[in-house]
Order: sequence, then C-alpha cells, then structure tokens
Amino acid sequence: MGRNKGARRQATRRRLAAGGATLGITAALGVPLGVLWWFIAPRPEVTVIGDGATAPYPVSEATFAVDGYFALIMGVAGIVTGYGAYLAQYGAALRGRTDLRLACLLGTAFGALVGSVVAWRLGVLMDAGDFRRALDAARPGDVITSGLRLQALNALIVWPFIAVLQYGLFDGVSMWRRDLPHQRSAADAEQEEAAAPNAPEDEAPR
Repeated sequence: MGRNKGARRQATRRRLAAGGATLGITAALGVPLGVLWWFIAPRPEVTVIGDGATAPYPVSEATFAVDGYFALIMGVAGIVTGYGAYLAQYGAALRGRTDLRLACLLGTAFGALVGSVVAWRLGVLMDAGDFRRALDAARPGDVITSGLRLQALNALIVWPFIAVLQYGLFDGVSMWRRDLPHQRSAADAEQEEAAAPNAPEDEAPR
C-alpha cells in the first residue's frame, strides 16, 4: 500500500514538472516570435485626425498583412511546438514509465496562449516609441506610418489551436499503433521481471 502511494506521488510530481516545463518553455518562445513579427511585418499608413487620434486611411494591403504575418508566424510555431512537445514527453515517459500526455498537452496549450500574447504585446511595444514621436510631430491631415497593431485578436488562438491539433495527431497515431509510451514501458518492465528469475539458472554451473 505504501509503495503504491509513493509511486503515485512520484508520478504526480513528474506530471506537474513536465507540464510546468512545457508551459514555461513554450511561453518563452513568444519573445523571439514577437521580435520576428516586428522585424518582418509591413507597417500600414494612417491619417492623423488630431488629438493623438488616427484614421486607417489610406487603406492598403499592409493594413491586413500585419495580421496575416502574425497568424502565419503563430501557425508555424504551433506546428513546431506541438511536434516538439510530443516527442519530448514521449521520450520522458519511456524513461520514467509515467503517462505524461495530458500534462504536456495542457502545458503546450496554455504556454502557446501565453506566448501568443507575449509576442503580440512585445511587437506592439517595440513600435510604440517611433509611432508616438511621428504622431506628435504630425499635423491633422498628415499621413504617417503606423506602428504594429493586431486588429484580428482571434489570431491569438492560432498557435495554441495548431499546437494542440499537431500534438493530438501524433497521440492518435500512437494510440492506433498501440505504441503509447507508458504502455511500452510497462511491457518492458514486465519482460524484465519475467526474465529476472531465469537469470540465476542461466548462470548456474553445469
């Protein structure tokens, strides 16, 4: 009984550690992704209407391309992190003989959501200073280059959605193949236990 409780506690600690590590690493990727968005996204032009306000005119492709670049970057991040998180938990589960799938899935989903917000706010913040200076120097009716803005906030869920989809795809393949890591490790443990009693007989002198 005590051994079973100790094993369950150890498994819980492993799941919490794996989920926390996955969340933290995934969320931290929002920083370089935000810098990448700031670096490659085009800036649309806006018209100053006074009192620090602007109007989104003239309308151009750049107005919509800003959101498109962000969604594209988040989509690629979702594919990479979903695949990477599944591979990492698969190897860790084989070594630790603990099912880490749900913990890493939740860590990836929440980490990707946090990372998306970090990337968005960082990109906007990096452009805020130049845009404010240009706005202060402009007069009503002037056309200036806008800073980064994310108009379609639903782009923030692109990364977590694709990451979970990618993760679930590989998990589904493993279930179909009956190759889940905790099942493999349990089978290996049973084989080791079955082979252990035979070892002394094999080593006994003839």
